[in-house]
Amino acid sequence: MLISFSSFSYAQIKTETSSSQKHYYLTTRYHYGIVVPHHTSMAYLIEDYSRGFEITVGRSNFGKENWERYFNYPELGVGFYYGTFGNPDVYGDGMALFPYCNFNIYRSQKFTAHYKVSLGIGYATKPFRMDENIYNSVFGSHLNAYVGFGLIFDYRLLKKWSVSTALSLNHLSNGGIKKPNNGINTATLTIGTKYHFNTNKTVPSTKYETPKSKLKELLFVGFCGQNQGASYSPKSYPSLGISTTHLWHNTIKRSFGIGVDMMYFGGAPYLYFQEKEKESYSFNEKFYGGLFIAYHKMMGKTEMFLNLGAYIIQGIKPSQPIYPRVGLRYNITNHLVAHFGIKASFFTAEYLEFGLGYRLKYKTKQK
Repeated sequence: MLISFSSFSYAQIKTETSSSQKHYYLTTRYHYGIVVPHHTSMAYLIEDYSRGFEITVGRSNFGKENWERYFNYPELGVGFYYGTFGNPDVYGDGMALFPYCNFNIYRSQKFTAHYKVSLGIGYATKPFRMDENIYNSVFGSHLNAYVGFGLIFDYRLLKKWSVSTALSLNHLSNGGIKKPNNGINTATLTIGTKYHFNTNKTVPSTKYETPKSKLKELLFVGFCGQNQGASYSPKSYPSLGISTTHLWHNTIKRSFGIGVDMMYFGGAPYLYFQEKEKESYSFNEKFYGGLFIAYHKMMGKTEMFLNLGAYIIQGIKPSQPIYPRVGLRYNITNHLVAHFGIKASFFTAEYLEFGLGYRLKYKTKQK
């Protein structure tokens, strides 16, 4: 899925464009900010600010006949991030490799404002170890998932140079594959430079009317994952589920929906702390059902989605009555869909989802 998310920036241009329509960039930024202590234990261990840097390589394609036009030509690319977490002896440092998309808010020949969404693979240098690092409650493994958001402002000072600043939020966790897994969040202010590989003037924002759509569809997705029940036990438990979503497309780039989840969460009795643990738990104690609302943003064959659900069936009582899910889907064919998602509770990821889905489109007439 990470490959598909980055490849759409290069592989889905349906018409030829001249080199003057493609702008390439190299951006470097310095990060300085705080570690957000979303768990009580973290507040006592954070001793310093978060510092780091970020390097990205991206491009904007100002062609007239591609899907990017309807998003007002975002910047697409890949990047590397490195950051500290306020206590190197306990939390160590983190780094990530990620594809990203900077969606346009406003753009003139000199000034650009956009918001950034990125999802990639992260690495923590000093995870929890029972024999040497027992105070680290945020990372249970070296490998993690990385999610980044930002509000970015660029000002072009010279033909090939811009100054760049941003407000950034970065998250690193392994989705519950290894415990502990509270995850870590940093909020930073960044400043840096952006190098333009050509001297073409930046294309100002232009309002394009996005084609309307009357498309309606049912989306069926089956997914699986695994979760380590508790940090004191190395045993992992499977997670399985089926999600059914009804989507209404109001334009060719956006849809809204409602849906139903049926989920088997094998690690639930250990994640949702019980006063008295039992030797075994029944299927019903690990089964959950939920209703959710959905928002999808389509970018060629790749789409980003966000679900917000509420439990209507509960096995072991969850820590929160609502749950978010965020992820990517890639349309392999007109009907077959690859799925990657992160099921969470508040700021803590419960498990990663990998699966396949099927689209049943029953009305495709355009307005």
